[in-house]
Amino acid sequence: MSKRILSYLLGAAMCISILSGCGGQQTNGGEVTESSVSSQAGENEEGGKKEDGRKITIWCWDTSDNNKNMYAEFTKDTGIEVNLVAVESKDMTQKLQTTLASGGEMPDIAWLEATYRGKLLSLDIWEDITKEPYNFDTSQVMDYLIPLETSESGIYVGPECPSVAGLAYKRELAKEFLGTDDPKELEKMLSDWDSFIEKGKEVVDKSGGTVYMLSSLGAAGQILKGQSTEPFIVDNKLNLDTSMRPILEKLVEMKQVGMIDVLDFNSAEEGASYARNEDIFYPCANWSLEFTIKSNDKDGSGRWGFMLPPGGPFPWGGTVSAVPKDAVHKEEAVEFLKYFWLTEKGGELNRDYVGNFTSYKPAYEDESFYSRPDEFFAGQDVLKVIAQDVLPNIKGVRLPSRYDQDIDDVYNLALKTINASSDGNVSVDKLLESMKDELLTKQPDLSE
Repeated sequence: MSKRILSYLLGAAMCISILSGCGGQQTNGGEVTESSVSSQAGENEEGGKKEDGRKITIWCWDTSDNNKNMYAEFTKDTGIEVNLVAVESKDMTQKLQTTLASGGEMPDIAWLEATYRGKLLSLDIWEDITKEPYNFDTSQVMDYLIPLETSESGIYVGPECPSVAGLAYKRELAKEFLGTDDPKELEKMLSDWDSFIEKGKEVVDKSGGTVYMLSSLGAAGQILKGQSTEPFIVDNKLNLDTSMRPILEKLVEMKQVGMIDVLDFNSAEEGASYARNEDIFYPCANWSLEFTIKSNDKDGSGRWGFMLPPGGPFPWGGTVSAVPKDAVHKEEAVEFLKYFWLTEKGGELNRDYVGNFTSYKPAYEDESFYSRPDEFFAGQDVLKVIAQDVLPNIKGVRLPSRYDQDIDDVYNLALKTINASSDGNVSVDKLLESMKDELLTKQPDLSE
C-alpha cells in the first residue's frame, strides 16, 4: 500500500486542509512563518537533481505535514521547490496590498478564501493564467467553479478544489421522529423547504419541543444562502428585497414553528450538540465529514447518514489559488496549478493526502475515483454520493462581490435578532431596513 493511500485511509483528521479552504486553520496571532517542502524531495523520479532556481512561494494558512508531503510529490516530479509562507485568510488582502505598495516580493501563488474572495478579486493584481505562455485549460474545470475563480475585470485567476454540501443526520433520531433513516426516503419526504417545515412541526409536537430539525438558525441560513444565486448587489444598488428577503422569511417561519435549536452557528456549544440527541440535521460539506462530524462525535460511528437537502445541494466555502501579476515565478506557479488541478495524478494526491475533491472533470467519469464505504455513516458511501449526486446538481452560484464581508456582517446581526426572539415575532421588513441602512453607512458608493 502506498504512503499516500495509507494516509487517505488513516489520516482523517488531515481534512483540516479542506476546512482551511473555508477559512479554518490559521496561524497564531497573525504571525508569518515560512517552511519549505523541497528538502523532502531532493531528486526527481528519474533520479536527476533539481534544477537550480526553479521554485515557487505560496502564501497560505495550511502548512501541515500532509500538505508539505503532497507538495513534495510535485517537487519530485518537476524539480520545482515549494516554499510555504503562513498568512491568515483574514490578513491576505492587507498583506498583498502593503507588499505591492512597498515594492516587496509578491507570492507566486496566494490563497483566496471564500469569505474574503470578493474583495480580493476586485483588486487589479492578478495574472490571466489562461493566456500565453501559461495556457491553463479551463474547459477541464467544473463549470460551476469558473465564475468563482474570475476577477471583476473578467480575468481567470486560478483554480480551487470543489467545496460543496448536503445534509447529515442522526439515523436514530430520524427513524424515531420521521419514520425512516434511509437517505432516499428522507429525500423524498423532505424534497423542499415547505415539506421540511411541515415535518418540523410534527417533530416539535412528538418530542414536546425537546428535539429540533436543525441545530441553529445559522445552519439553516447556510443552506438557504448557498442555494440562492440572486446577487445581493446589482450595479452598485442593493438587491436585498429580491435576494435576502426569501431567506429571512424562511428563517423567521422556522423560528416561529420552534423547530430550530437556539445554538449559535459554529459555536463550541453547537459542536457539542453533534454527540447529543437533540438535533437531527446539520449542513454537511465534504470537509465536514472528518473535521466537524467525526471530531465532534467521536463515539458516533454508525449513527450518521448523509442526504441531499431540501432544495438541493449547495456550494459552501472554497479557496482559490491565484497568481499575482508581479509574481517572480509565474510559469512555475501555473505548472504547479496544472499539476494539482488538471491531471488525474493531482486529483489522486489531493484525495489521498488531504481529502480534497478535484475540479478536474475527467476524474468523475470513473465512479470508483471517489468511493469508500464509511462505517461512521453506517456503511454509506458518502464520498460517492458527493461525487455523483451532489457535485453534478449544484444549480448555480452567487458571484463573489467586494461587499461580501459587509453583507455577512449585517446578515449575522439579523440572525441574532431572530434567534433572540422567543417566538419569532420579528418583522422581516424592519430587518431589511436595518441591513440596508448599515450597508449604506459602511459603503456610501452603494444606493437603494
